[in-house]
This record gives sequence, C-alpha cells and structure tokens, in this order.
Amino acid sequence: MIEYREFPETAVVELRVDGRVTRDAFEQISTQLEAFIIRHGKVRILEVIDHFGGIDASVLWDDIKFSLRHLNDFSRVAIVTDKRWIEIWTKATSRLVKCEVGLFHQDEIDDARAWLIREVPEDAAAE
Repeated sequence: MIEYREFPETAVVELRVDGRVTRDAFEQISTQLEAFIIRHGKVRILEVIDHFGGIDASVLWDDIKFSLRHLNDFSRVAIVTDKRWIEIWTKATSRLVKCEVGLFHQDEIDDARAWLIREVPEDAAAE
C-alpha cells in the first residue's frame, strides 16, 4: 500500500509505503505525481518507508522508466526509513540523480520535512 498526500503550497508530495507495491498502486500514484509535476514544475518528495513488502516485477521496470522520465523534475527527495538495506540502496543510487537526496530515520521525520521545504539555492534549482 502507498499513501499519497500533496502539499501544493510547498510543492511537496509525501508517499508512505507500507507493504507490497502493486501495479494498481503504482499506476494510481504515478498518475497523481505526474499531474502534480505538471502543475508545479520541480517538486520535492518525502518517502516514508514503514514496511517494504516488495514490488511486483512488472512494476519495477515501469518505476525505473518513470524515474528516468522525471529525472529533472525533483529538487529534493527525503527518504525516511530504519531499514539498513534501503539506506545502503539510497546512498548508492543518490549519486545517479541530479537532485539533493536526504536520508533520515523514522524518529527524524520532522527533520526530514523541515529539510525538504528549506529553500533550495538558485544554482541547485537551475540544474
């Protein structure tokens, strides 16, 4: 299951993952997120991973394509998790994206939200 919340005043989308990511959930979330990107331009994402129960194999490729298509549409991404393997994966893949990526533990969710909405320097936002 993925919960989706928009905060238009700060161009932030919060995603909360709790369980398996299914095709239906991915399609619904990706459609909402694309519409949000169209309305706001560069956006910021807060992804809270409570429990990751896997992803349907067919969805994994669609997720990669979505991410590549929107590579320049994110200014910041904050990942909130206590799962060590997700921390390692985030650190490894954050070098491949142009936006800032912050990694926070579950008890630091308020810090993640504050970091996410802090002003992005002009030169970073223009990249």
